[in-house]
Parts: sequence; C-alpha cells; structure tokens
Amino acid sequence: MKKLKLCVSGITDVGAVKNVNQDSFVYKVVDAGECFAGIFAVADGVGGLEKGEVASSMAISNINRWWENEFKNHYHDQEYLIRTLIDCFKNTNIEIINMAKRNEIKAATTLTVLFIYKNNYFIVHIGDSRIYKINGLFNRKIDQITQDHSCIIDKQINGRTIKKSVLTECLGNKEQCNHFCAMSPIKKNDIFIVCSDGIYKTMTDNKILDLINQNKNDIQNVCQSLVDTVKLNGETDNISVIAIKVND
Repeated sequence: MKKLKLCVSGITDVGAVKNVNQDSFVYKVVDAGECFAGIFAVADGVGGLEKGEVASSMAISNINRWWENEFKNHYHDQEYLIRTLIDCFKNTNIEIINMAKRNEIKAATTLTVLFIYKNNYFIVHIGDSRIYKINGLFNRKIDQITQDHSCIIDKQINGRTIKKSVLTECLGNKEQCNHFCAMSPIKKNDIFIVCSDGIYKTMTDNKILDLINQNKNDIQNVCQSLVDTVKLNGETDNISVIAIKVND
C-alpha cells in the first residue's frame, strides 16, 4: 500500500458580531517513517459563560502538549497513544473545573480531536463541534462521524418561543464527562472537516459538500469558502474549520 500523505489547512474567525474569539484549534502533521501522522483539534468555549476562550485554550494547549510529549515519545505504541489521548480529555476537564473554582467563575468548552496514524483515523470528542468525512473521488458523499452532545429546547424570548440548542456534555461542566470515540481506516481521496458549530448552524451538510466539490483541489480554499459562506449567511458565532485531504 502506498504511503498516504495528509494535506491540511485551517482557519479561525471571530465572526461578524463578537469581540472575542472563544474558539481555539491546532493541527500538526509529521512524517512518521512508515506513514504520515496528524492531530487536528477544535475547541469551542461555551458561550454565556465567563472565560470560554480560556477553557478552549486550555483544551488545545493540552492536546498540543500530548502531541509533543506522548506522541513523539511513544509513536510506536498505538494503544498507549489512544489511552493517553482519552486521559487528556479527562485531565483537561478537571483542570478547567479547578480553574473556574479558583476564579469563582463558570467556564466550559467543547473538544473534538481527529488523530490520523498508520492509515487509520481515531476520534475523541465531547460537545457539539463536529467532524465530517467526505469520501469518493466523483460520487462523493458526506457523513458526520461525531455525535452532537446537545438537545433542542424551547425558550421564551420577548413573548416568542424559539428553538435553542443546549449542550449536554462538555469539558468543565461536571467531574464525570462522557466522551465519544470512534476509529476506522482512511483511504486515498478522503477529506475530513473538523469544525466548530459556527460552520454548520447556517449551512446544510449538502451545501458543505458542494463547497468542497467546488474547491476539492485546494484545501485552503475549502476552508476559506466555508467561512465566507457562513458569514454571508448571517452567522454571528465564532467560526473555526480544519480541512484534511488524504493523498498518496
């Protein structure tokens, strides 16, 4: 099997309304000899709470530390890497809770991580940021491969009932957090999108697929077109997206 390479680009944007970007992200790719490996993560600080940007930054800092310490020192041990990546979620959750207690505030964040290694992808995820997988060269299809930890409730605003999405799981909310995990092989021409909810709240999955098809040979343009489109759609939230294409 040919060595599969990873082409990646990412953008984070404060958006049209907010003064603070509560999203954080990181992506790294390295040639690990027999394969390419990469870590791709998005954290979205929970709006309405103090210091959401601090919580998301803590989450991404810990993922970056995991990459520098655990991956680079134990890259040969796949089971160890997955176990310590899950532990990173648990430890970050406690760190955010303790930080919030010290400062007498509330702070929380989503965290969605895609780890590609030895021609497989591994997902560890909590919250409502998402990972999409697009496969096929011509008759492409798009699949959401994370589960949203959220529910829809009715909220009364100025006498009107509106539908509001509410997180059911995130980091920093409670001591026992329930994360989502998944793994599967990667193939040539696979494209992955890791994004905060600012990408999909005003855009359907099929529209995301259309924009990818229009820019499939330029991963940077994929990211920029997604951000530009949701801003034109009137999205008021912070917006973050990472796009990864698998080549040989």
